[in-house]
Amino acid sequence: MNKIHFHSIDALRFFAFLKIYLLHVPVQGDFPIFSYLKSGGGIGVAFFFVLSGFLITYLLVFDKIENGQINIKKFLIRRSLRIWPLFYLMVIIVFLLPYEFKQNAGFHMVGGGYDLDWRYSFSFLENYKMLILDLPVKTTPLTVFWSLCIEEHFYLFWMTSLFFIPIKHLKKFFVISFFIAWAARIIEPLIFENVRIDSNDLFTNLDYFASGGILGFMVAKDYNKVATFIQKIPTWIKYSVIVFVILIVVFQKEILPYETGSIFFIFRSSIIAIIFTFLIAVFIPLNSVIKIKNPVLSYLGKISYGLYVYHIIWIHVIFQYMINRNIKIDDWLTLSIFIGVTLGGSVLVSSLSFRYFETPFLSLRERLTKTRSK
Repeated sequence: MNKIHFHSIDALRFFAFLKIYLLHVPVQGDFPIFSYLKSGGGIGVAFFFVLSGFLITYLLVFDKIENGQINIKKFLIRRSLRIWPLFYLMVIIVFLLPYEFKQNAGFHMVGGGYDLDWRYSFSFLENYKMLILDLPVKTTPLTVFWSLCIEEHFYLFWMTSLFFIPIKHLKKFFVISFFIAWAARIIEPLIFENVRIDSNDLFTNLDYFASGGILGFMVAKDYNKVATFIQKIPTWIKYSVIVFVILIVVFQKEILPYETGSIFFIFRSSIIAIIFTFLIAVFIPLNSVIKIKNPVLSYLGKISYGLYVYHIIWIHVIFQYMINRNIKIDDWLTLSIFIGVTLGGSVLVSSLSFRYFETPFLSLRERLTKTRSK
């Protein structure tokens, strides 16, 4: 059986990025509707975590079933050549740029943060410094790299776990992962003075990955069985799932209140993870009547990694330009122009980056991991 590419998921990637983008758009006026759309943008990162859990588990379990064991070398090469080139390009550029240029051009976050530390930035440990200090790094685009660090830690932890754990015991492992996440959210704030309950480390986010992982495991074991089951679910129920997800994304503070002192908060992320897993499941059958066929959305999802990295640079630089000229984002026209310039610029640069910088590395990984025919 050949591996499956779930095309509709590419579009979902872009929608998740869009939620994150809106969160980072600064506003200085009264925009009630827009404020609802941009609030709780971190849920976009949560979706990326659930999606990673699904896709990575699917690939690892598929490899283990087909070949008897996970090819660790192949997995590491493929993940590294997807994430590292753009990650390290940005890190190196940020460290090489003169301090005054970064200050004047808007690379330094308004409101401050901690100074660059190469030991954390180059070793995918930026999230832990942010976690301990309860502050972001002040230099863009590293301000959003904490989630990429968590992704890297997830790859290593998941690959190692699935390598050693037999297929028949993986369901138990996924369930245990939920308990680990709940325990981490209780224990970490008690150990570290500055750590919030919603920390920036792998283990407090493990239920996101595990929830997607359960679906990925089921699809890898028997795609046809899963797809047939989903196909039999009435279409109105599937559309209801999509509508419910939209409501959660827009009105999450009302539907799933963000109360850090409550017991409910310990399980809030798990509820969101399960909801997103159901959303992904809706698009699993390749012949489903519910598809996102738009090629533009699919392409934007394909370049979503670049969009995630570059959008924050555009937002900070253009916002600094406006500050220097005493231009405020306090009316719909200015806000629309700001979104058009920053989002359009992000798409342009991400497209060029994907075509001329990232694609050569993706081609290299295909050559390095190509299975020779017997």
